[in-house]
Amino acid sequence: MSAGVRLHFGEGVVSDQEYIDSIRKDLEDTVKYFSQAKRQERELWVANEFLINLGVTFSSSELQAVENDPPDVRFREAEFEIKEILDPGRRRHAEYKAALEHAKKTLSIDQLLEPYHPRDITYSEIYNLVEAAVGKYISKYPVSVWENMDLLFYVNLEDTRAYIKHDLPEQSEITRSGFRSVSFVAGYLSGVLMARNGVPEFLSGKTPRVERRSAEPDC
Repeated sequence: MSAGVRLHFGEGVVSDQEYIDSIRKDLEDTVKYFSQAKRQERELWVANEFLINLGVTFSSSELQAVENDPPDVRFREAEFEIKEILDPGRRRHAEYKAALEHAKKTLSIDQLLEPYHPRDITYSEIYNLVEAAVGKYISKYPVSVWENMDLLFYVNLEDTRAYIKHDLPEQSEITRSGFRSVSFVAGYLSGVLMARNGVPEFLSGKTPRVERRSAEPDC
């Protein structure tokens, strides 16, 4: 493609080089964001998105990062231990570092384009991913910690376009795990999959259930 005027952003125009420079800057910011130094910031963001999707009214000051976890984040009476579910084999920070190095060397927008193959995922698929992940953490914490832990998974899968409603199982390893509650956030969805007696009020009620942020259209 030619190196002339390339894209229109608002009322301005952007050349190929300006666009490539913006991609590089975005990738630099992304690499920093996914560093260990930004872990607490990411955990606070996950808890924030989870609560917004559930329709909870709150102030951001109520979300508190905990230095000596568990938990990772406290919110009112909730003790969130936050875990992430990625695509199998994905090493995200290394992935973005490699993308940044590639962007630094490229001279063409074409070389920055990657194939995109969006797919839909059902509620039950998310449930199965969470169920499999729960088992990994049972042996990590003593029973005394389980009983007061609100396990919150951030389901972060590549190229996922839409979430399809599907009935969720009532009984599984999740309900037998011993944690006080098990929940997830994925895009504009938040699900409370298990909640025992004594959970904070905003987590109580019939489970499993999934709530969708009102800004997201129904599938």
